[in-house]
Amino acid sequence: MQDQNFQPLPWSIKYIAGILVAVELLLQASDIGLLPNDSLRGGAFVYGALWPGLVWQGWQPTYPGQSLGMLLSYSFLHAGLLHMAMNTVVILGIGKRLGAVLTDKQLLATFALTAIAGGVAFLLLSRGDTPVVGASGAVFGFFGVWKYFEYTARKRMGISLAPVWKFIGALVVLNLALFFMAGGLLAWQAHLGGFVAGWALGAVFARQAGQSSPGSPR
Repeated sequence: MQDQNFQPLPWSIKYIAGILVAVELLLQASDIGLLPNDSLRGGAFVYGALWPGLVWQGWQPTYPGQSLGMLLSYSFLHAGLLHMAMNTVVILGIGKRLGAVLTDKQLLATFALTAIAGGVAFLLLSRGDTPVVGASGAVFGFFGVWKYFEYTARKRMGISLAPVWKFIGALVVLNLALFFMAGGLLAWQAHLGGFVAGWALGAVFARQAGQSSPGSPR
């Protein structure tokens, strides 16, 4: 007998996670010498990472349109297996939850648009030369969508909004802790931009007929 509460993983989330894993495994294979090219990660970062210098310092791009393309490509690259695994696990978990109310196109749009928003926010709030990689901008975008749905559901039902604010506060504390633990190398600007964009997308999605909150109290 099929479990009525079972929610299959959306194909869009499978594809996103699959690409993140495949890219990192390919780079790992290069790192440990399993491929003829043992500098694949460096090349991938040159072409795909988010480089503030291309925007603010007039660096020469390696290909036409890199200043725009990097706003999305950086989200498919990671600094290592652990970095990729943490982001992918969250995307799988929150993506499955959001899949109960969002279409695959909306989930893909959430990943792409919040990653781009995270990249833009980093460029606006940082002037460093260090390149940025990782899907964390999109991860926080998924958080933003999810928490917007929970916020509106709680407000509609007239119950406390405290759990939403506590969750957001926990994210702020987590970012502060990780920022100091990483010696200032955490791209909190991308997290902020992704979350704000996700919250805004949640408002757009919530207005579409027939959608309810995946974060509603049960």
